[in-house]
Amino acid sequence: MKKYFLYVIIVLGTISCTDSFLDEKMVGTITQDYFNTEKGLEQLIVGTYDAVRVSKQYHQGPRAMLYGADNFAIKTANEALFTPGLWASTGNIATWANALCGEFSSNSLLGYYPIINNCNRAILTIRNKEVEGKFVSDNKYANLRLSEVLFNRAYVIYILNTLYGDVYIPDGYTKELPSNYHYVRRPSKEIYELIISDLRFAYDNLPDVTELNLGNEYGRATKGAAAHFLAKLYLQRAQGAKYGTAEYGRNADGTIDNSNEKSYLGLLYKGNVSTDLDSCIYYASKVINHGYYELENNYAALFKHPLNDYSNESSKEIIHTCIYGPAGTDNGRYGNRVIVYLGAGYANSAWGIPDNFWEGPTKVTNIGLTNDFGYDLYINKHADSRYQKSFHLEFKTGLRGGTSTSTPAPNEDYYAYDDSRNATVRWTSDMADYFNQNIWPSYNRESWGNRKAVAGEHKMGKNDLAFGYIENTKETAIDIKEALAQPFVVFARWMKDGNKYYYRVPIQTASGTYSYNTNSYMGLDKQSTTSSPGTLKYDDPNRGAYNGSGGTRDIPIFRLAETYLLRAEAYGRKGDFGAAIQDINKVRARAAFKIGETRSEVLARLQPGHENLTAQEQLWPYNVEKDTSNDMLIDATWWDGSSEQSKLENYPATAQTTEDRFVNFMLNELARELNHEMIYYENLHHSGWQADRMIYHEQMASSLTGLWDTSDNLINGEGQTGNGRGFYKPFHTFKPFAQTVIDLLTDENGIPLDESAKKAYQNYGY
Repeated sequence: MKKYFLYVIIVLGTISCTDSFLDEKMVGTITQDYFNTEKGLEQLIVGTYDAVRVSKQYHQGPRAMLYGADNFAIKTANEALFTPGLWASTGNIATWANALCGEFSSNSLLGYYPIINNCNRAILTIRNKEVEGKFVSDNKYANLRLSEVLFNRAYVIYILNTLYGDVYIPDGYTKELPSNYHYVRRPSKEIYELIISDLRFAYDNLPDVTELNLGNEYGRATKGAAAHFLAKLYLQRAQGAKYGTAEYGRNADGTIDNSNEKSYLGLLYKGNVSTDLDSCIYYASKVINHGYYELENNYAALFKHPLNDYSNESSKEIIHTCIYGPAGTDNGRYGNRVIVYLGAGYANSAWGIPDNFWEGPTKVTNIGLTNDFGYDLYINKHADSRYQKSFHLEFKTGLRGGTSTSTPAPNEDYYAYDDSRNATVRWTSDMADYFNQNIWPSYNRESWGNRKAVAGEHKMGKNDLAFGYIENTKETAIDIKEALAQPFVVFARWMKDGNKYYYRVPIQTASGTYSYNTNSYMGLDKQSTTSSPGTLKYDDPNRGAYNGSGGTRDIPIFRLAETYLLRAEAYGRKGDFGAAIQDINKVRARAAFKIGETRSEVLARLQPGHENLTAQEQLWPYNVEKDTSNDMLIDATWWDGSSEQSKLENYPATAQTTEDRFVNFMLNELARELNHEMIYYENLHHSGWQADRMIYHEQMASSLTGLWDTSDNLINGEGQTGNGRGFYKPFHTFKPFAQTVIDLLTDENGIPLDESAKKAYQNYGY
């Protein structure tokens, strides 16, 4: 442990400013004095931008910032169940969160506390004028760079507070081993006072986005980023204002009583300031009314990332971003590795995709997928384009392009259906007869060429669909014969066969064809990369290897859609639902399908509700004929508790008042807009509703019974029984401090904490 802390106290500055401010260069052996030079301090400041990259470089980021989201399904069953052994101070969850705090690996010091150390080094050096050059001679310049560091430190502290609540925040920086490890937890109230004060200074001194050279300076903090961050912090302080009493474990001196079972709410108390909602509205309006920032007309444009095309990363909707660059540059040790943890599994010769594409997801380790609730949030999937534009609902047959495994290339066409190299599944007589009688007369997909199905021939060929997903309900289950007769493989949440209903049945191949294994199931504790649609938000055709994990694309940290929704909630909490609805509808109208767009085939032909589309919209090429903006607009009945639309929002039963339902509507809208973006977890957690929503929305975590439909494809009584399966408790909204850290702590005299002091330090429940 001494060796570990010796590395923790070393300030590393390995990033220098060249043509791009985040261009990485190895620096030779240096001393601490180097950071008192203009160049050295500049490099140190640029290095603090790792604040936003730490959670994107390895699996601990998604595991810490998505596990516990009510619209997410964890792949590993024991983790999804919140099994006590894993969700403990000695378990995996504590280890992963602690790795975000600090990790020494491959001669690199990574994590939030090293970043705070570097930030503090830069802050004190600037404030004490212990540096040469422009930092002393140009006060405006010094304040600008100081503001960047304050911004990055605020972000790191904010994430630490999100993970743990009250947390130790060092005031200085270390160059040698400390005399003790008396790391007192700072109350959330003090933490928010600190970071709000720092961000107010940053807002006053950071450049406007229009003042930056967006080529070389893109990614640096701006006035708009500080304003958005402030709006978020003010709203979240208001959200927790009612939890500052002894009932919730907040002591009179501001410390937390970790023996109180309600302290998971007390940890959310950051102060009670009457003007916080107004401050949220003020700073959000500074961004919304700025004139530069604007919502993308097409939600898909935010995530579209073709080969050698990074143009989406300069979208005016993005307020602040986590910067990466083309393969081999600007990417730290790992690059953006979210691409390998969140995605879709799609390669299978049975449906004409024998290998991973460059122009598609990489080989996915698959930390998790969206859960049923996450898909059901898109209540009208034919109007809300975010459903189609967030998930891979279908894949087309194809081959990996090029001959190199490390040089990106366009996809190539798969073989014709009658080519000897075609390895797709074959039609059976029953499949072919059903298709020819019921589907073929209106099936006009161009690649299909109007051919009829012939038993024994391959199903899929060049440019045909390979497979697709239907996220339906038990009530709207597709008949298993209809599913088998589609000219591609269908995965549906619910299928029926007579009076039998099957939940997420997998396919099984034999003798060159396939059937559905109605004695098994996917999803729940059997998550796989093909059990349900995977996110497309992190697809990266410019990665370093066709099945590699080193991504190159930026990841938005703040974007304008969230700003609108933050302001909307502030308006609603003040009782001004009219203003709130205007902001909400701005985001929802953007999400609508517009004339000239194209729906996916499974959405236009098979997803329940497709029958309400025009006849032409249900035919190839599935062009949208009717703008759905009006279908997306909401009013106050969406949270009145009695209307049909209010019921469809599936609020937790504990949301009993209009304000409760309104706040939960805002969370639903954030989940729809920010699915698979870690931003949603932040909003869910600080809202105070995380525990309730996990218990009512995430079946694997919940211990409630009878909330879900039952199926007939159980395995020894296990599967979709309609009951929750987990051990989730409200205290899981905060992570445990790792036992190795707890055991290292001392009092102010360096004496190790006794067991009672350790227990008082640890969050309740762990």
